[in-house]
Amino acid sequence: MTGMKKRSKQGKRDLYWEDAQALYLAGKDLKEILELLPVALVTLKRWRQEGRWEEKRRQVPVSPRWLGEALKGILREKAGRLIIKGDLKAPELDEITKIVTLLDRLCSQGWDMRAAALEVMDRFIDFLRGWVTDPEELKRISYRVQEFFRQLEEEI
Repeated sequence: MTGMKKRSKQGKRDLYWEDAQALYLAGKDLKEILELLPVALVTLKRWRQEGRWEEKRRQVPVSPRWLGEALKGILREKAGRLIIKGDLKAPELDEITKIVTLLDRLCSQGWDMRAAALEVMDRFIDFLRGWVTDPEELKRISYRVQEFFRQLEEEI
């Protein structure tokens, strides 16, 4: 079998690192992430250490980039649940796609931060109103959004 190229296989890090980090930044603990992703707890602990997730989590309220990553984690989790249940329809999926695109712009800071933040938050809040029913979860999200805008005000 010489001359045949081995197919490059994606490892768990390639498949789940970004999602795991985003969920962690969104406030999930490792055991909650373990229930959502097919990754061993020991692997999640190693990734948390290697990726400095604790440090990034502390920066979420004051860093537009890490807030964006945390919000992407929340959005991924919610959308994943809806897809599994079969409750996500085409218009909602389109809206989620737009929100993710805006969050990517927010994270890369490739355009006017204030305009991007306002547009992302408006769309995200509209989406959440239809799906989040847990008052504690809404409080956590609301707190992070408020901290984000406080930080923006200080930077301007």
